[in-house]
Amino acid sequence: MVETFGIILLIFILIFFILILAGLLGLYLHIAGFTLVEVILLVAFPLFAYFAALPVVGRTINGLTGGIFGTVFATAKVFDVPIVHFGRIVIGVNAVGFFIPIIITFNMLASRRIPWKHFCLLAVIIAAVTYLYTFIQPRLGVVIFLFAIPPILASGIAFMFRRMKGLSDLNTALLAYAGATIGVLVGADLLNLHKLASYDWGKPTLVSVGGGSILDAVFLAGMVALFADFVFRSREENILGRLVKVIREAWPR
Repeated sequence: MVETFGIILLIFILIFFILILAGLLGLYLHIAGFTLVEVILLVAFPLFAYFAALPVVGRTINGLTGGIFGTVFATAKVFDVPIVHFGRIVIGVNAVGFFIPIIITFNMLASRRIPWKHFCLLAVIIAAVTYLYTFIQPRLGVVIFLFAIPPILASGIAFMFRRMKGLSDLNTALLAYAGATIGVLVGADLLNLHKLASYDWGKPTLVSVGGGSILDAVFLAGMVALFADFVFRSREENILGRLVKVIREAWPR
């Protein structure tokens, strides 16, 4: 009884801690220039996806054990959408890892908050770098070696763009996020799609673009890019002070 209560209490503390971090992330995204809808897609929807996969924890998922690691893969499985059949291979997309970064990036481009030309150049560079750091591993799919390099590079290049003439008002956080996520998605999944489709998996397999191990890679690429941007921008702006000010204004008195 006491042991069960302790486990439940630990779970509630963990969930509370995750929600606090999600709230702080949402505030920073708002300060960085993301719209409310984009913040919901970036923070609330992935949390919902993760918790929706919690019921499968404790069961095996494609030979993987449950737990936190298993839940990440369960999240990918829950939101996989099959599209095309090629014999024993089914090619699909993941609603979290594929649609969310594309919707957010398209919205940024459509609202002209990031320039098309510089976004395309950045995405191509990150896709090429990501492709060089990927390999296929049985039961996992595409794996990115040193996954933090592409998003940090994206933030650095975004700041280089900002130094160029006529781009002093460039929002580096938005450009770094878009370039990192789309670049990783293209370099890790789309450029390896022919390898995944022709790979001998030994059984009928769903090859999900933006799913599997790439789901967390795309999400983390965006988060690492934003963190790197925060570090870079902190040298020029008092970002932390603005974040504290927003929290104080929102705090009930």
